[in-house]
Amino acid sequence: MKFTMIYGPSGVGKESVARELAKRKNWRLFPQHLAFDISCAVIGFGNDGFEAYQRKICIEAFQTFIDKNINGLVFTFCYVHPASNIFIEVLLEILERNNISPNFIKLSCAYDEHVSRVIDERRKNTNKIQSKEYLDNYLNKFDFSTDIPKVQTFHIDNTGMSIQATAAEIEHYLATNKEINILP
Repeated sequence: MKFTMIYGPSGVGKESVARELAKRKNWRLFPQHLAFDISCAVIGFGNDGFEAYQRKICIEAFQTFIDKNINGLVFTFCYVHPASNIFIEVLLEILERNNISPNFIKLSCAYDEHVSRVIDERRKNTNKIQSKEYLDNYLNKFDFSTDIPKVQTFHIDNTGMSIQATAAEIEHYLATNKEINILP
């Protein structure tokens, strides 16, 4: 199985790009917000056990994808340093145990474009960030600038890029990247 994580803060286009990449590669898509939404419904955002439950949902989903022997998976994730490191360590253990060499792609965009994406009408009726004020608070509260430790990350600033162009750039990277991404 091929595993590609597209990460970055909410609103940079991770899910849209991941959906296009999954379609191009005939892979499955698993956006983190699915586990987030379930955890909100079951535990309640911010309540004790929320993060652990969300991690459990993701890990069980990954193991199911592996057991089903799917061709590939694109996972979108909001990596927050250092809070997400527990999840990343477990994920890397599962991938290593199953001989899966992952690829990590970090998306970013210019602030003005980030704001316009967040307030876009297509985000309405979701649990996603939908205002400049919320985005500003979110970006100030959490560290999205740090790369995931111990892995090689391919960076894409997709400011002014279409979803298709960004997915094509990732597809090209995946086709030419032959290195193991886990660093010592």
